[in-house]
Amino acid sequence: MSPLGSLSTFPPGSRVRVESLCDCPRARGRLCAMGITPGTVVEITSCCGGPVCLRARGCSITLGNGLAQKVLGRLEQGACVAA
Repeated sequence: MSPLGSLSTFPPGSRVRVESLCDCPRARGRLCAMGITPGTVVEITSCCGGPVCLRARGCSITLGNGLAQKVLGRLEQGACVAA
């Protein structure tokens, strides 16, 4: 099983299954409203130390680094990570 990490730690091209969200009700509600819930697979499209761009449920979403750090996930099994 791959290690757990925040969305901001995965390189572009990674497919990540969301495992958990932060405990803050406001941030959690915002993430859920965008379709980022536990069990969702997201694809990281850009991550350069600032905002994290990803695709989730057919939509492109950009999360600030602070919010992206509150979403924990694991690499999806069989997913290739771009170098």
